[in-house]
Amino acid sequence: MRLTAAATVTAWSAAALFMTVATPVAAARPSDPGVVSYAVLPKGSVSNIVGAPLGWEADFTAPSQAFYVDNPACNNWADIGLPDVYADPDLASFNGAVAQTSGTDTTHLVKQAVGVFATTDAANRAYHRLTDRTTGCAGQTTAMHLENFGTQVWTYTAGETTPTDAVWVKQEAGTDRRCFTQTRLRENVLLQAKVCQPGNGGPAVNVLAGAMQNTLGQ
Repeated sequence: MRLTAAATVTAWSAAALFMTVATPVAAARPSDPGVVSYAVLPKGSVSNIVGAPLGWEADFTAPSQAFYVDNPACNNWADIGLPDVYADPDLASFNGAVAQTSGTDTTHLVKQAVGVFATTDAANRAYHRLTDRTTGCAGQTTAMHLENFGTQVWTYTAGETTPTDAVWVKQEAGTDRRCFTQTRLRENVLLQAKVCQPGNGGPAVNVLAGAMQNTLGQ
C-alpha cells in the first residue's frame, strides 16, 4: 500500500501526540562563596516584603551572639546567625543583616543570615547543630538575657522540620509580638530568615527566605 505525502504527514502528526519528550532538569550545584554579598537583601526590599517601613539597618559579616538563655535547648531558636550553628572550619563565607522600624523601635524587625560552606557535608553539619540541639525547646518558655542587661521572656513553638528545612515561632510573654523563623539547607548553603512583628509574620518570612534562596545560583 502506498501512502500519499499528506497521509504520511498526518501519520507523523498523530504519532507526535503520543510521544513523551524528556526535558532535562538541571541538577542543583554548590554555590560560590561570593553569593553571600547579594543573598542578604537590602532593607528596601525587605520593607516591601513585610509591608512596613524599616528605617534602620546594620550588617554583620561573622556569626555572633549577644545574649544568653536560661534554657540552653532554646539557644539556637532564640536568634539566627549564631556561632553555635555556623562556626565551622569549612565556613567559606558569611553575611547577615538586621533591619527594624528605627534605631530604637523594633515593632518590625527582620534579620537575615547566609553561610556558604566549602562542602555540602559541612553545611549539613551546621544544619544538624541547629536541629539536634533544639529538640527539647518546643513548648518551653525561657528568659533571654540581652547584652544591654535587658531581659525578654519567650515561648517557643515548633513548626515543620525536614532534612532540609526548619520552621519555628517564638512569642514574647504578655504580648502579640512573635518572631517567625525559617532555616533552609540548600547544597552547601545554610540560610536563615526571621521576621518579628505583632500578628502573623509567617507569610512574610516565607517570601523572604524564598527571595534569598533565589539568589544562590544553584
